[in-house]
Amino acid sequence: MQPREYDIMYDLETTYWWHCGMRSIMDELIGDTISPDSKLLDVGCGTGARLKALGRHCDSWGVDFHPRAVELCRSRGLKNVELGDARNLPFRDESFSHVVCCDVLTTLDDDLAAMKEAYRVLSPGGIFYSTEQAYPRLRTQHDVSQWAVRRYSKHHFISLLKTAGFQLDRVTFANTIMFPALALYRLVSKTLKPPSKVDPEHAHSDLYELPLPINSALRRVLELESRIIAKRNLPFGLTLIAVASKPEKESRPEKT
Repeated sequence: MQPREYDIMYDLETTYWWHCGMRSIMDELIGDTISPDSKLLDVGCGTGARLKALGRHCDSWGVDFHPRAVELCRSRGLKNVELGDARNLPFRDESFSHVVCCDVLTTLDDDLAAMKEAYRVLSPGGIFYSTEQAYPRLRTQHDVSQWAVRRYSKHHFISLLKTAGFQLDRVTFANTIMFPALALYRLVSKTLKPPSKVDPEHAHSDLYELPLPINSALRRVLELESRIIAKRNLPFGLTLIAVASKPEKESRPEKT
């Protein structure tokens, strides 16, 4: 993403409704699988709020490709953060019991290479958790500001996971309850300012501070959604979420 977006994220990541709500969903889906003996890697850890939350439960590590992200992680007191590329992770094979990768694959030309790297560093039986933005038609200036080159269809997302060798446990949408309003907002934004005509250097994200009552209300909606997702998959939404695993008896990833 644009370097300035890291500073905006750092200021808002611990309180903004979307970040807080997505952490609640993550906790519902994989929280029970994490123990003090777990070793977890957050690929594309950003400014570190998610990594810090995960670090309360286990040995956690982060990697991000941008020096500003690593710098801001260290400002949060995080030490196990390295500069690195998701497509060439600086870790040994089978080093982690969990790998988390949130809104990273959308930014990479070679998303399959990053998925295979996550598979490589994950131990057999390990858990892979990924969130990515859904519906290519909803690409807007926000995506440009995040350096996102795509949004995913469910079919494409599942195909990517399987090609990398993962065994699928759950694939669900999120940001479902507010999807009609959010989708309409994005379609209007896309019409007024087509992303193809936006200069990446001047693109701005949808992330900005909201009045406390509105932020709190939106956060409660996502927290409600997290409790629904704990019991069932949702059929549509702004975000795709996968919980997958590396087979105990490793199978060779499909050739492409």
